[in-house]
Formats: sequence, C-alpha cells, structure tokens
Amino acid sequence: MADEQPIQAEAIPQTLSHLIALNKRYGLLLCLNEKCRCAVRPAAMSDHLRRQHQVQLELRKQVDQYIKGFPHQYNYSTVNLPVDGLAPQPVIKVVDGLECDHCPVQSSGPFRTQSRKALKQHGNKIHDKKRVPDEDLFHPVRLQSWFKEGKERYWVVDESQQSSQPGQSRANRASQADEGHDDDGDDDSNHDDGGSGDGNQEVIDDQIVQEIEAWKGRAKERRLTLLRKAPAIEADSWLQYTQWNEVLSQSKHNMIKTHRFTREADPDEPELARVCRAWRRILERCLDTLAASDHKDTLKWWKSPKNEVADQHPFELPQNANTITKYNGIWQQGL
Repeated sequence: MADEQPIQAEAIPQTLSHLIALNKRYGLLLCLNEKCRCAVRPAAMSDHLRRQHQVQLELRKQVDQYIKGFPHQYNYSTVNLPVDGLAPQPVIKVVDGLECDHCPVQSSGPFRTQSRKALKQHGNKIHDKKRVPDEDLFHPVRLQSWFKEGKERYWVVDESQQSSQPGQSRANRASQADEGHDDDGDDDSNHDDGGSGDGNQEVIDDQIVQEIEAWKGRAKERRLTLLRKAPAIEADSWLQYTQWNEVLSQSKHNMIKTHRFTREADPDEPELARVCRAWRRILERCLDTLAASDHKDTLKWWKSPKNEVADQHPFELPQNANTITKYNGIWQQGL
C-alpha cells in the first residue's frame, strides 16, 4: 500500500510553485489552494485550476506543458497510500475521523470515515452491530486522504511525529512536498543556487501568508464578539424560538469549556444515576434514529423550530466526532 512511484517527475517550475506542488515520494501533483490541499489527476489539473480557482490562461498553458512530461497517470483508486501511524504528509489536510473496531486486521483496512452516520450504518450492515454505544463500535482517529469529494481513501496519521510547525507557510509546505521526502537520505538542497530571486519570492509569500493568517485571526475574534452579543433576531432559529440564547448569555460560566468537569453520580445518589443513565439511552436512541433516517423532507422538518414550515436544509450531525460528546456533557450539567 505504501510502495512509491518508480519514476521521478521533474520539479515544479518556479512560476507554478504557488499553484501546485509535487510529492516526490508518491509521485502526486497537489493543489495548493487552501480550499483544496489535495491531489489532482495530472490530466485534470489544468481544468481543475480553471474551474475551481479561475487561474489565468497563461499559467494553465504552463501547467499543460509540464503535464506533457509527467511520467505516469493515477487516480484515487490506483494511488499508493502511506502506512498508518506516520507523520502527516505535507500540504494534505488532516481531519477528524472515526475507525471501526470490528473490521478484521487481515482485511484491506478497517472502515474509516468522517461521518458517524456512515460508520453506524457500516456497523449495522457489515457487523450486525445494532444500537450499540459508540465506544463499542469505533474510536476517533486523525486521518488524511489524497483525494476529496467522495473519493476519499484514508490512512491514520500521528501528528506528534510532525517535524513542521502548524503555522508553517504554504511555500514551505510545498517545498516539503516537492523536495523533502526522498528516502535515499541525500540532501535535496544541492541545486544550482543561481536565483536569489527565488528566496525573495519565498519571503514575499511568507509575508502574504502571515498577513492572511493575522486577518483571519482578527475576523474570528470579531465574529466571536458578535456571537456573544448577538441580538435575538439574529440568533440561530432554534435559540431564537426557544429564547435559550437570552438565558445562556446571562451565565457566568463558559459551558462549552466546563462540560469536561461534569461528574458522575455518587453511590449515594441512585436517583441521579438513573436519570443520567436514562439521558444517555435517550441520546443513543435519537442518534440511532437519525442514522437510520435518510428522507430529506423528514430531516428538514426536524431541523425547523416551527410547526408550519420546514427548514431549507436537512438536519445533520456535526462532522467533528467530539462535538456530540461535548454537548452531551453540557446538557448533562443541566440535570
């Protein structure tokens, strides 16, 4: 699964280094746009840059010229995957995911997904695991995939082995993908150093990335401030309808942060223990019902706080597997 491509491709031209990168170890072309950060088939790269990122024609012609000399083709089903447990591959996004605990080790690999609903359905159909607690069916993992949009094939990564810092620039990530993964131990930095302009361009790229990150930080702070002071008319439809936003805004505690301190009932509190146990069973039943429901109109009615009209979007669970645990703790505090 982790075998490498035998033929090495040429390095990415400097004029294209802000658009695409080459992972030499696996022979893959990567889109560097922050919305993507994924692999793209060589034959589809030019069209991808046109449709997804509106790259100008002159640069796309350079991409086409580079692709002509690319030594091999690949797609999501034929590309090689890294072995589990290694450091994340540069450029590729690391996501929260779930891994099935019941898939046999000798199989092609355990079932992995970002969707709790998909894993519950997998457990039901493949392993006949019905209405079992989440912790008896799967466990959370950190995943990467070369491709996106329904073409995911995941492997597990260990971010503690990551040598680069999370805040590294896009130019540095591209450099690692293009040059930093040769297995022969040679120093890939022995190139013709005749272009000090390349270093200047990297400095400019770093400054741009830092300015963008700083702007994102300021925007996030403004957004959080507005959320804390949001008027009722601008609140989420459920919070507005139930007026919970007005109640929660008067709390002196950050319930999102303090949910982890929720305690279990003491031995001398059997009534509280039964209430908490009943709450967990109700939550599990609700989640199982949601996982088994795929009728979009029904899901739209479930999301709507009103009896008269359905919501425009269906009710869905958050992608982060820890979100349900977090809010379970929050509402258990109320008990």
